[in-house]
Amino acid sequence: MFTSAPLSTAFWHTPEIPTWFAGCRRVLVGVSGGADSMALLWLLAGADDRPDWAPQVVVAHVNHQMRGAESDADQGAVEELAERLGVPFHCKTLDAEKLKSTANGSLEESMREARYTVFRSILGRTRCQALVLAHHQNDLAETFLMRLLRGSGLTGLGAFGPVADIYGMRVIRPLIGWSRDDLRKIAKQEKLPWREDASNASDTFFRNRIRRTALPCLERVAGQHGSASATLARTARRLEREQAALNAFIRLQYQQSRQEKTEPRRIGIPREIVVSNDGVFATHLLRHWWADLLPGERPPSEDRILELENFVRIAEPGALMQTAKNVVVWMGPNAILWGYQKPERRIAREALLETFVAN
Repeated sequence: MFTSAPLSTAFWHTPEIPTWFAGCRRVLVGVSGGADSMALLWLLAGADDRPDWAPQVVVAHVNHQMRGAESDADQGAVEELAERLGVPFHCKTLDAEKLKSTANGSLEESMREARYTVFRSILGRTRCQALVLAHHQNDLAETFLMRLLRGSGLTGLGAFGPVADIYGMRVIRPLIGWSRDDLRKIAKQEKLPWREDASNASDTFFRNRIRRTALPCLERVAGQHGSASATLARTARRLEREQAALNAFIRLQYQQSRQEKTEPRRIGIPREIVVSNDGVFATHLLRHWWADLLPGERPPSEDRILELENFVRIAEPGALMQTAKNVVVWMGPNAILWGYQKPERRIAREALLETFVAN
């Protein structure tokens, strides 16, 4: 039997927890083997004060095979805790060399995408309603700084809320207000078999450089003004709420103007609404249009959205352009931008035009 701790009691008494988990009878918990995710698993499945409505837990682990025997030991630690807690355990082993060879500029990002692909597959097979991850306050501060240095706008800087839709999955981050130290305390107190990833001590990855160099420097600069990590996390949460408000407004505008045709499915949006108000809402509207056309797919890059925006502004009626994900866009004679995801094969321009003018 596990002993109750003040921190575990605080977790289940977080006022927002019932809202975040609303409608979840079973959740998939992504567990790497580190202290943070092992503490999350214990809070969800092992704490004495779990409420009656708490969802069933299923564990998912992704073995990237990046560290050989160390990666296998991570897997073993997660499987050990899952067995100890009596919850189902699912694992997928990836091909490390293939990941490295297919990484398009960022191995870190390639590994992240691979994990989410595995999680989505397991989530579907196990009929879980949400994926739960152990991202915490320090992670939020690191991500905020990473995106700031990459030139992200409001969408990127505020895209780390407690509940999000990622690749078509409902993702819950219930530890977003917790610090890394809080989770280490739980891991130590409950004698959880957590693992230290040796690669975290390397400056190869951007996040590690932020964690090991940038944030400690900011903590020293902040001094008596408080924790830099906590302040950055609060700023990110404020931006997330502002982004949510903007999204609600944009979504309403989009839903009121969108058009849809079937066989094959095509989604349209009037040029007028995209370029209105000097185009200040153009990128947001086009992101909604893209997500509507390709539900569950990764959002397009900024360059791709700007390419679409430019097409909307200058395209003459009848103009046709192919973009990412086999998406073909067409400017209709009534100034409506239509999008269609064609099959993965070559289709003559004339046939594509016939697709758009049908119905």
